[in-house]
Amino acid sequence: MRRYYHVLITSDASDLLLLKPRLRLDAMTALGMLAKVLGMRERWRAIREAYGLKWSREMSYVPAILTSQTYSSLIDRARKVIGSSDRYRGVLEFIALSGLRVGEALDAIRLYHSDAENYLNRELMVLEHFKYPAIFIRKTKKAYITVIDGYMLDLLESTEPVTYNAMSMSIKRRFGSDHCPSTFRKIWATFMRRRGIEPEVIDLLQGRTPRSIFLRHYYRPDINALLGPVRENLRLLRRELGIG
Repeated sequence: MRRYYHVLITSDASDLLLLKPRLRLDAMTALGMLAKVLGMRERWRAIREAYGLKWSREMSYVPAILTSQTYSSLIDRARKVIGSSDRYRGVLEFIALSGLRVGEALDAIRLYHSDAENYLNRELMVLEHFKYPAIFIRKTKKAYITVIDGYMLDLLESTEPVTYNAMSMSIKRRFGSDHCPSTFRKIWATFMRRRGIEPEVIDLLQGRTPRSIFLRHYYRPDINALLGPVRENLRLLRRELGIG
């Protein structure tokens, strides 16, 4: 249970889709019991529906490309949430532009305010998460760096840290559970891939643990060639999301 309780917190059930059917059912059963205790049964139901989680051993992984959550529908939801959230707008913009998980993005804002000189590499214009392994380097989720530009730096300077629960509750009261900012991450990945960024680079920047031997031991991209195109695309991503 300790490995998957974050599903209820972040509304991101991607990890469950990677499990074998028997293990997935066990995890779902435990999460269902926890949701009942915490009064989060409706949230758990919405998560199951969003990710197609069924109470069946025969349930198999359905590629995201075949689900009803199209890129255009995600963009519409993101624009609605970001554009209508005065109090959390800066935070939501940073989440959307970073490609990080929601909790990681909130930690990044907090760390910048407490330790900017150590955290921000001004020469490369990246946030160096790897310096805080207790926060960002976990068993299956490892966020090493985040590429930023001048606009994102201004967001970090002007945005105060917030708690996940306060922001999440505010958004859900106004828009419902299907407008959770955890979906911003899908937009970031899809947009960057459309703009020609290699999947290996997207996985690295979004903190997905490499599974192949090639990615773990042999892939050695030039750091400037890796970061430059991503940073250039951030301006276009802002336009896509109606930011700035």
